[in-house]
Amino acid sequence: MQHTCLFMINGLGMGNSTRCHAVMERLHEAGVQIHVLTSGNGLKYFADRPEVASLHAMDAFFYSGKGGRVSGWRTLGSIGRLAKLERSKRKALENLLRELKPDVAILDSEYAVSPLRRRRVPIIGINNSEVIVTEFLNHPSNPRPIKNHFWLVEFSDYLFHRTFCNLIVSPSPRQGVSRHSKFKRIGMIVRRSVREAAGLTPPSGPFPKPRDVKSCVFMLSGSIFASHIDLEHFDLPFHVDVVGREGTNTRNVTYHGRLMNNVDLLLKADVLVINGGFSAVSEAVFLNKPTFVVPVPGHAEQFTNARLVGDLGYGFVADEYNVIGMMKKMYEANEWIGLKPKQPTMGANGAEEAAAAILSFLDHGR
Repeated sequence: MQHTCLFMINGLGMGNSTRCHAVMERLHEAGVQIHVLTSGNGLKYFADRPEVASLHAMDAFFYSGKGGRVSGWRTLGSIGRLAKLERSKRKALENLLRELKPDVAILDSEYAVSPLRRRRVPIIGINNSEVIVTEFLNHPSNPRPIKNHFWLVEFSDYLFHRTFCNLIVSPSPRQGVSRHSKFKRIGMIVRRSVREAAGLTPPSGPFPKPRDVKSCVFMLSGSIFASHIDLEHFDLPFHVDVVGREGTNTRNVTYHGRLMNNVDLLLKADVLVINGGFSAVSEAVFLNKPTFVVPVPGHAEQFTNARLVGDLGYGFVADEYNVIGMMKKMYEANEWIGLKPKQPTMGANGAEEAAAAILSFLDHGR
């Protein structure tokens, strides 16, 4: 019997869509019929994807902030607008469920679940909040500006999934055991196109010396909180490709705007500058490239992801004001200053592991 899955994906950025698509590819190959309910960038990303039997639109939840900084208190203060959005999203889901009878709903950063629960549709989350909570609570010190976002948003995210999901696949770069039985730790989810382009054996070994760097990619978030790094007033000693932002090209800087496919640029790059979304972090670690992670200010998950990259020996935590200075200083010293020794990771088979867990649940209810 053919199984039917409904993916509900927050399309505010691109990372949720790309990691869900990596899982969809494996499910589709196993004969699962896939329907997608998404928003924003997700609608553009999933248009004409052969794995998707139908694509449907809904509104997107959001974080609130000021001056490019995410604020837990401002997000909480937007509860009225978020409640109105939740009603709209719930209505879109109810309308879709009149047409579809999915065997399971798979959520990525979506929370309008009451129509699913009324119809007793099992819910599986793709979510790393369990990893973020563990990393945050295990660290001896966390910056004060991210603490309110952690407790108001990230910890609440963990509690939501623990309460309302039947199973959560929890991608992680660091080896370890999940903090609750509902969460299944898996490896990092990396796009199939990235894995195939990198070859059967992922890159390994030490980083090249900074003065051997010829190409750098600034891969900035597709969300409204993307970092605004000043590239116009610095003459960097290598070529820079900027993805996710428009601008005027110069001798050393090329702007590509928002790309649906950035694989060639990622493979070409000797060094990466990224925001702290988990999908971007996962691919940077998989590609074994020195990475400067610039978390969105005030965003507890992005800061924790960035610190993980540093702790595992794959890069550095930076911000939009000091990242270029850090890069120039290391280039001049021809040394990756402060780079920690590399640690073992969970690997990059997360898409296969997530699909296997979903198929097992569909076949056996666990």
